[in-house]
Amino acid sequence: MNAWIINRLLALKMAAIKRFLWQPLHLKSHNPQQTQETLLLQILRSHKATRFGREHRFEHIRSYEDFCKSVPVCNYENLRSYIEFQEADKSAHLNPQQPIMYAQTSGTSGAPKNIPVLNSTVKQFKQGQQITAYSIYRDIPEAYAGKILGITGAAAEGILNAGTPYGAISGFIYQSMPRIMQQKYVVPHGVFEIEDYQKKYYKIATLALAEENITMIATANPSTVLKVDQVINEHTEKIISEVRLINAERARSLQLLMNKRGELRMSDIWPHLKAIVTWTGGNCGVLVPKLQNRVPSDARFVELGYVASEFRGGITIDGLSNRQIPTFHDNFLEFVEKERWESNMPEFLRLHEIKPGRQYYIFPTTRNGLYRYNINDLIEVTGNYNNTPTIAFVQKGKDVTNLTGEKLCEGQLVQAMTDIIKNHQFDIPFFKMLGNPEERQYTLFVSQKMLDIRDLDRRLCELNIEFNAKRKSGRLKPIRMQEVLGSTAEAYKKHCLARGQRESQFKMSYLQNVQDCTFKFDNYICGTSYAAQ
Repeated sequence: MNAWIINRLLALKMAAIKRFLWQPLHLKSHNPQQTQETLLLQILRSHKATRFGREHRFEHIRSYEDFCKSVPVCNYENLRSYIEFQEADKSAHLNPQQPIMYAQTSGTSGAPKNIPVLNSTVKQFKQGQQITAYSIYRDIPEAYAGKILGITGAAAEGILNAGTPYGAISGFIYQSMPRIMQQKYVVPHGVFEIEDYQKKYYKIATLALAEENITMIATANPSTVLKVDQVINEHTEKIISEVRLINAERARSLQLLMNKRGELRMSDIWPHLKAIVTWTGGNCGVLVPKLQNRVPSDARFVELGYVASEFRGGITIDGLSNRQIPTFHDNFLEFVEKERWESNMPEFLRLHEIKPGRQYYIFPTTRNGLYRYNINDLIEVTGNYNNTPTIAFVQKGKDVTNLTGEKLCEGQLVQAMTDIIKNHQFDIPFFKMLGNPEERQYTLFVSQKMLDIRDLDRRLCELNIEFNAKRKSGRLKPIRMQEVLGSTAEAYKKHCLARGQRESQFKMSYLQNVQDCTFKFDNYICGTSYAAQ
């Protein structure tokens, strides 16, 4: 289809999004409390005939206060049996509709979480994505002038025993995009189904390099863009030879660039790039400067929005300032201030009660059966849009690190180390692992050198499906091991006590981000460091 025709059709599509999605959301943002109260009762009414709804007396709930009394805070393990029973016998245990797929993500134990995805879930995700797309189109229209390099997960990664597929909801949405948008994308959705990560990224890199007029890159994690950049520069000659089969003139210009620069920078190979739509907050923000040094200087970084496997939590409503509002029209939201939740004195607040400049744990109640759900995500209120708070994702909560999307839990590390210690009969009085988001690498500080750090790498891959995926793709580097002195354990405890922990309540923290750890390991290092390969 002619590029001019595609862009005209896209303009019509964006006009429709503005009228039917953007403007109604803008109006609701003036009175989010009313929208939230109405939505909560709608969700409860639609789910009252489910087993969960009957057990928690949904038909008798008339207010938010009734809701709090009837429904406790839930985590996935509280809901796992409802989800598994519904999948097994196709009865309404958790949802009145049957899931069309599951968004699979890592659990706090070895068993993955299968989040139900309903037809209505897909609709919500699509509409949120369309509103963000309109915001970018309005604020950075040149980003849509050319092609889009979109990178996502596989829509179908497998099938559960009862026959329902599981995969990435982002991949499912990508492959069901309107034809006009599919004309814009450089990489067809089938490429994301390639199981071999190296082959998949090689194919993505080849297709991307063959197209000069890429004006937008869209992918959740900036580490994915850095991975494509890495593959291009590790296999430059081979990829250029494959580009030659697609576009001989493009291959010649790439070869000239390579001969002149000695490498292929994104600023040179995609000079018209205007927007990189990705996560810019949390640990991902550390990687943004690296990308800024590789792309054209006038390319803008646009916040993708707070999105998790469990729910879409935020929508970017300003492509220039990266302001986003919570999805108050799709999910009922509760919040607890960071300090109160972490000190076990929670006071639940509603959307209209949270304040700018403060950090909160967020607890969504969703249309797909997650009630007062403890997703362990920390957000910050950054301001207001009309009468609706604007938010930014800060990080995963306590005991979870997330360098590239792996969401590694402290319990998984402890289990992996316990298994290794038992299998090899080690005596390890101290260990602690720190994640470095800038390096995309974990370092295990251990008071006795392990036989093989690859044992830990392999065991974490077994316990955490997303850790496994990120390691296979190369987005997450091999774990490093650094031996420390035997006196480190006592020194670490003294350090924590000096900072205010009570000795009677001292609890060892085995997993942290490097920027959150105040203990200086440099003073206790002995021996050389090793990395799993």
